[in-house]
Amino acid sequence: MIFEEKTITLKNGETCVLRSPEIGEAEVLLDYLKKATAETDYLLFYPDEVTMTIEDEINYIKNMREAQRGVMICAFIGNKLVGNTRLASIGEKYKISHRATFGIAILKEAWNLGIGSTLITEILKIAKDKGFELVELEVASPNHKAIELYKKFGFEIYGTRENGFKFKDGTYCDEYLMLKRIE
Repeated sequence: MIFEEKTITLKNGETCVLRSPEIGEAEVLLDYLKKATAETDYLLFYPDEVTMTIEDEINYIKNMREAQRGVMICAFIGNKLVGNTRLASIGEKYKISHRATFGIAILKEAWNLGIGSTLITEILKIAKDKGFELVELEVASPNHKAIELYKKFGFEIYGTRENGFKFKDGTYCDEYLMLKRIE
């Protein structure tokens, strides 16, 4: 699905453009992903694990743009990609077709500007539009800011995956399973 471009004003007065990524932005997305994963331990992988090729990313962007019930939205301040989110169906078999998964990442320089809240608002509108009844996510238990943001939007913790994250230093943290019921 292609998200229709939308311009928002951030808390600091700057303008931010939300839109689907273009095929030609594959390298930009990969660079962004490497930077985002370097800024926090709470994303699913480390920067050195971003091993997708530009061709892989092109295919991923094409698939997201062509998806009937999925979407990727990128947030740009000026020409710089500072955040993105993705909504995807858990599966198309009837028994699970009412469920979607959601993920989001914002570069540190763009934290606390309202981008995350805006992206979540848009994702939840799309989820409702596409007939999803549950939107699910997973979050590292120490990521308190993200957990509070998700709760603000009605997500609830429904389970804990013990030692769900293992860090390179050998330590672990739990991962919370959260969901929001779409009315």
